[in-house]
Amino acid sequence: MNIVKPTIVVFGVTGTVGSEILRLLNLENCFVRGVLRSPKRKVPISLSSENNTISYISVDLTSKEEIKRACFNVDAIFLLTGTSPNQVVFETNIVEVAQLLNIKRIVKLSAPIVPENIYVEVSDWHRKIEQTIASTGIDHCFLQPHSFMQNWERNTFTIKYFGKIYGVMEDAKRNYVDARDVAEVAVKYLLQTETLNGESVIISGPEAISHETMAQRISHVTGKKIIYENITRDEFLNKLTKQAKLPGWLARHIVEIDVLAVKKEEPNTDTINTLLKRKPRIMDTYLQESRDLFSRKSWRFL
Repeated sequence: MNIVKPTIVVFGVTGTVGSEILRLLNLENCFVRGVLRSPKRKVPISLSSENNTISYISVDLTSKEEIKRACFNVDAIFLLTGTSPNQVVFETNIVEVAQLLNIKRIVKLSAPIVPENIYVEVSDWHRKIEQTIASTGIDHCFLQPHSFMQNWERNTFTIKYFGKIYGVMEDAKRNYVDARDVAEVAVKYLLQTETLNGESVIISGPEAISHETMAQRISHVTGKKIIYENITRDEFLNKLTKQAKLPGWLARHIVEIDVLAVKKEEPNTDTINTLLKRKPRIMDTYLQESRDLFSRKSWRFL
């Protein structure tokens, strides 16, 4: 994009990755338009004289007319609508509007490729959206991060109140990457002057970690003994749906990615160093920064 000051629209702007992308783009020579699913949502960066390249727009993603308003005079799109059964419909609508408006670039936050003999429903959703983007001729790339460190915040209740981590991952290890590193990679590709050529960008963190090791590390930062309890798939699904009250698709996804880690070895080295020319954030740092999320006020810290 040979444009001095491009306009970039960020979908998923209130999420962990999207809000960080907004923050980073605010430091660059561009205009940023953040898309909100509801006008009542709190914006990640308040509008002010210091943030005068940012604007927001509320959009119903079932309406292509509203999506057109969000994407008017836009040069590039960061595509993430939040994982849900509606994701294929929502993101397909956005891609079709982008093609209609001749938008030059799409950077989609996606998911790693899963072997054909392993089923992960959410990965199937991403593959369908990727195929749609590839068919448009729009310059694009797919960011395919491994598990986010921040996803551990789903486990805060059982860690805080029962001192336990539940799962079906056995002694397998999962690769974790900090969402802030993923956001920085996204900004790199949104602003890159060279064409993206449909690249699939694997984003991995510095190490693969088992649930048992995570229990030890969380024990260290909270000062309370945390244990990992490996249970059956049915037991895990029941805890997620009946006790944690998660929707069925999300509960299935959490089980499926545990099973994926067991069946397919995950990388134990990062790609951040190559992509960003610096070392990646590490899990221990994330846990130190976030330890209050895993702790009850009565606990003593080490």
